[in-house]
Amino acid sequence: MVQGGMPSFEADVPARVIAGRYRLHTPIGAGGMGEVWQAYDERLDRRIAVKMMLAESPVPPGFQGAAFQETLQTRRARFLREVQITAGIEHLGVPAIYDTGTDEVSGRLFVVMQLLQGRELQTFIDETDYENEMVPLSWAAAVGAQIASVLDTVHRRDVIHRDVKPANLMLTPGGVVKVLDFGVAALRGVGILPRLTQVGMTVGTPPYMSPEQSLANAVGPAADVYALACVLYELLTGKPPFTPDDSRSHMWHHVHTPPPPIRTLRPDVPTDIEKLLLAMLTKESEQRMDAMEVYEALLPFVHPSTGAAVMPDESLLDPRLPFLRPFGGRAPSSHAAAAYTPALVVPSPLATPQGPGTSSAVLTEQEADEVSDQAARLAQDGQFTQAADALSEAITRAADPELKDGMQFSLAQVKFLSGSHREALTLFELLARHYADRYGDHDEQAQLCWYYVAQCRMELGEATAAIRAFGHVAETIPAPDDEDAVNRYLDTLARLMSLYAAAENLSQALEVGDLLRSETSRLRGSDWPGLAQIDTYLRRLRDDLG
Repeated sequence: MVQGGMPSFEADVPARVIAGRYRLHTPIGAGGMGEVWQAYDERLDRRIAVKMMLAESPVPPGFQGAAFQETLQTRRARFLREVQITAGIEHLGVPAIYDTGTDEVSGRLFVVMQLLQGRELQTFIDETDYENEMVPLSWAAAVGAQIASVLDTVHRRDVIHRDVKPANLMLTPGGVVKVLDFGVAALRGVGILPRLTQVGMTVGTPPYMSPEQSLANAVGPAADVYALACVLYELLTGKPPFTPDDSRSHMWHHVHTPPPPIRTLRPDVPTDIEKLLLAMLTKESEQRMDAMEVYEALLPFVHPSTGAAVMPDESLLDPRLPFLRPFGGRAPSSHAAAAYTPALVVPSPLATPQGPGTSSAVLTEQEADEVSDQAARLAQDGQFTQAADALSEAITRAADPELKDGMQFSLAQVKFLSGSHREALTLFELLARHYADRYGDHDEQAQLCWYYVAQCRMELGEATAAIRAFGHVAETIPAPDDEDAVNRYLDTLARLMSLYAAAENLSQALEVGDLLRSETSRLRGSDWPGLAQIDTYLRRLRDDLG
């Protein structure tokens, strides 16, 4: 529904599964044509975004029924066109489309797509104190070059975005800039689609609209280049090139006012960049360079910053990374992770985030138990991503250290069961140290964590580290009546024996095997059936030793 000009979220949609596999979880944004939800693909066990077209509202007062139905049809056509255009663009800077269809319950169109993490460029600009700090030129050049690369790709497919602006650009981990929201994109020379905007109707956002776009004239790729110049100008100075006054609007300035040279506001900007922006902002669209020329012009300015990095705590979002460390995946770390921080999804594939956030109330013990039980059920059903997210959200709300550690342990187990052994290892090592510092190294929970550390090392193929970890666990002798500790202790000895044998350290394998044999007899009894299997294995080791 639409209230006060803004779409509202439907209260009955959460927790629903659409198309038999996409579980809607949390509303994360809304735009003119649809609302976006964080969701899960339960078949592939991954996070996704689901954008659903807004529900068809009753006919507003004053609208004629036929005219309103035509408007709804146009809206549906634009929604589908956005999906088709986005799906047809294969570029790292465009969110991936996975699926689309019609929800059988509500009859609403939906599209399933990549769920993005990161920050909108608009948020970055808004939170930067331009009076005291400036965005490094190399940083802005990297943003501009990435956007220009996307625009070159879409322009070669005869698509014009028509709404390039900071709110439609997202910085994602690894430094990749995503271009969002092709909802008002235009197709050049394609007559099979219905006209989705009226003649003389302006489309776009005023601070970034080219002169021809401001006049509601036909637009081409040059309009996107002009908008990109406005974005770069704002990124470097904190404000777009034109500001409306009492008598003159953004659009008037775009059409009539000469573009202001950026060095009048920021003298440290190189002359070549100023010339580039002025060329991109020229009034005559035919005289503007194309997107690939902009890319080539910006590329030499993408280099390591000689000064302090902007927002170093968010270095993973540095747009220079794809240029400086191609295929690096993430920023280099100067040290191993000292703690594990669950990733927070900061979405909006095609819309501006404005949905409700997660609860900030302090986690109670009862809630922790409920979340742990829920996570266990999800993990049992193979829904590891949902289980991990539920636990991660609870961890952020846990104030009591012991309660938080308990939730972290559950999260580590989920990671281990899902095969994410590196993440599980980080968690288990952190927890093992916490428990050992608090209660001593022989604490039951500390030993359990070290046991999982050893298991993770083994699964990761780190045999030497696994031997050290299992050896540490084997130093603690369990009480005969502690069944869980006994099982863990004997399994530890068995794994040590196998690891030594695999490393061809047969004498050490035999020594551990003899200990396993004697401890099994002591703790299980001399008539325990498994002793025969151990004896067989030990005979093979002795034969191999000769």
